[in-house]
Amino acid sequence: MPGSILFVHQGYELYGSDRTLVQSVQAVKSRWPEARITVLLPNHGPLESALAATVNDVRVTDLAILRKSNLKKSRLRDAAGVVGKVLRARRMMGSYDITYINTVMVMDYILAASTTRRPRILHAHEIPTGAARVFFSALVALSRGFVIFNSYATRRSFTLPPWQPSAVVWNGAPALPVPPARQQDGQLHVLLIGRFNSWKGQNVLLRAVQRLPSELRLRMSVRLVGSVFADQRHFAEELAQFIADEKLEETVQICPFSQNPVEHYAWADIVAIPSIRPEPFGLVAIEAMAAARCVIAAGHGGVTEIVKDGVTGSLVTPGSVDSLAAALAQYIRNPQRAASEGRAGRVRFEQEFEESRYKRKIAEVIGNLAGALGHGVE
Repeated sequence: MPGSILFVHQGYELYGSDRTLVQSVQAVKSRWPEARITVLLPNHGPLESALAATVNDVRVTDLAILRKSNLKKSRLRDAAGVVGKVLRARRMMGSYDITYINTVMVMDYILAASTTRRPRILHAHEIPTGAARVFFSALVALSRGFVIFNSYATRRSFTLPPWQPSAVVWNGAPALPVPPARQQDGQLHVLLIGRFNSWKGQNVLLRAVQRLPSELRLRMSVRLVGSVFADQRHFAEELAQFIADEKLEETVQICPFSQNPVEHYAWADIVAIPSIRPEPFGLVAIEAMAAARCVIAAGHGGVTEIVKDGVTGSLVTPGSVDSLAAALAQYIRNPQRAASEGRAGRVRFEQEFEESRYKRKIAEVIGNLAGALGHGVE
């Protein structure tokens, strides 16, 4: 069995990959309760508290995270500083049997992985495109680590040498009790949960709502739930301005990010995922299905492996306001369709995406890696 495991992560909130990290740590703690587990995070935040319920050693440290904001502020342009971080990361990794890097964005630990023989795992939750695809493929290959991809779409976005081991492990979500049937009020409730940024598609949904005939728009309510990253307040301000300009205040409500969105799923008939860029997986989709809620999603990325078009929801043309508006109109005219597809989604969730399946597969990957490298597995 692995006697010690180091987890490294880029985030500190409780969005998709953050919650997946908590599940991975829980899987290790459950399988190897005596193992020494340490988690490194870049900042204090709700993720730190969520992890503290499982492990005692959660540390906040300076990590070389490949974000545009860091590059613009020249945090990663200091070659000597980066080298120093890589050396510190190498020393840290040397103190643990296995290092689990829960992202491809932490450059210092990935570079350090290329210099050590200690077992290491990279869990890819990102879909790089363009020049970034070449860069991150090279970075992951350089690590020579075992790579976990959260979807086949994510796997296809990387070009790795044929000898580098990898596996696709779909994310999971807790099997919560299905919310009681919503008391009908004559309106279709549409929910979008996600970071307010340039690609999650809040603006696509708002424009689709605005494009609906007024008699249909009056028969729906929309709830946007989320927050911006760091100081990117302009994304939220732009959404609020559009709502005001188009006089959608009675139709659209903006709610702050919630660490426990169960109440929002209970409110919803449909969960929308109109992402302009492909989602690497789509954790919100399986959470919606766990709550027996129908999903309308842009038909690209990992979400196409989750949503069965016409069975558990609808796939629409990515970035197309007209395609999304047409799908919404169909559900407004036939609200029973959303209910039946939501029930079918719950069945698919139980078959493929329940949290225990994810935890078991993650533990198997770690256990097999430890066994293959002579650490032994019970």
